[in-house]
Amino acid sequence: MMHPILIIADDASARAVADVLQREFDVAVEVVSTRRAGLAALRRGDYALLLLEESLAAPDVEATGLLYQKALATPVLELNIALAGAPRILRQVRAALTRRAYDQAQAREAATIALHNELKSSLTGLLLESQLALREAQPGHSAKLRHLVELAGNLCDRLQA
Repeated sequence: MMHPILIIADDASARAVADVLQREFDVAVEVVSTRRAGLAALRRGDYALLLLEESLAAPDVEATGLLYQKALATPVLELNIALAGAPRILRQVRAALTRRAYDQAQAREAATIALHNELKSSLTGLLLESQLALREAQPGHSAKLRHLVELAGNLCDRLQA
């Protein structure tokens, strides 16, 4: 399930947009009317997107910067909600959510590749060490070490497939 969307804007203009976003994306939308309430919401939970009314962003650059800091990986869209209109807001929200999904997929893929390479390196080391130990093993231990070499080799083969 997708995280909710946070809207920081006047309740009157934001309510209509929240309803449209809920219907279009089938996601919870939280509306707060001040930057302070927005910061509190960002401290409490994660959001798929932060939609910020530009008129609330412009007067206090420091407070707006703090919102961006607290948002972390959450995309932030600054819009004049009253003038933008639902179709434009939907396009921009859809684009931001698509971009976020793409970034998350890329990060997962990079993490998978890094983990795969790390495992492959460790298993290769284990295989080489067990092969060396097998060469120097006393007759009573060679069967166990041969089994260990076989297991490590099988795991390496499975990782390469």
